[in-house]
Amino acid sequence: MAVRNFLGVFGHVILDYIMTLESLPEPNTSVQILGRERFFGGTGGNIARIAARLGVPTALASFVGGDFPREYRDALAAEGVDLSDLRVVRGVPTPTAWIFSDRRGNQVAIVDQGPMKRAGRYGVLRHSVESSQVVHIGTGRPEYYEKVAALAAKLGKRIACDPSQEIHYVYRPATFRRLLARAQLFFGNEAEMKRALSFMRRRQPADLLEWVDVVVMTRGAKGSTILSGEGRIEIPVIRSRKVADVTGAGDAYRAGFYAGLSRGLDLRRCGLLGAAVAGFVIEKRGTQTNLPTWAHAVARASRHASF
Repeated sequence: MAVRNFLGVFGHVILDYIMTLESLPEPNTSVQILGRERFFGGTGGNIARIAARLGVPTALASFVGGDFPREYRDALAAEGVDLSDLRVVRGVPTPTAWIFSDRRGNQVAIVDQGPMKRAGRYGVLRHSVESSQVVHIGTGRPEYYEKVAALAAKLGKRIACDPSQEIHYVYRPATFRRLLARAQLFFGNEAEMKRALSFMRRRQPADLLEWVDVVVMTRGAKGSTILSGEGRIEIPVIRSRKVADVTGAGDAYRAGFYAGLSRGLDLRRCGLLGAAVAGFVIEKRGTQTNLPTWAHAVARASRHASF
């Protein structure tokens, strides 16, 4: 198959329902909802849509239910996302998250994985591997992603390992080691990096360069760090106009990073683009409600480097 995409993204496509409460209820009580909003989300959906908006030819591989909203599919398609591998599984609901937040910032989330919980039973969505240069392995079942990574490695694709928060409760040391051993890039925040290091029996993020070529660690308000054989690069936070909701900032960073990588930019500029794109996304509630174009991202990143 001809390579027509730069990026093939594997991960969740989720409907996020965010409910605002005065306070979280005690067990066996009820409270009134003050506000309710629905957003398009999921690590796979977020990265794919934002990357495509930034001009990265992107395929999305995920499993959704028969109730998957047409408007979400249309939103992805409108950005140019290759949806050949967005598969509908009948008889199960689309992955959904119900997030309850009170006025003090406390939060409880309830997640229905839908068909993604059983992805290990399904065949590999080959198109997003075969048609792409980089295969981004995000949230989902490790046993399924081992098959995806095996195919990608066989075809000589560049693999990014990014289990996100699921590294804490889905992965075991052996499954993580097998996946990382096939990868060339690793993404994680500080807590995820700590868990990855424990799985690999190492102490410092740079130690993961024994397995991968590039390690990207996002650090919230402290910026991000990129490690490679060329050394350590510290990426600052790029100031936003306001901070409304930090959910999805990590996915936005990855999309911005790939926007630079797809254009052959060096790692520092890729990181600055990631920081710039994350800065846009956190300005509004919802992970896909304030997406920048390439020109917008470059304008902000240009505060720190020329493009």
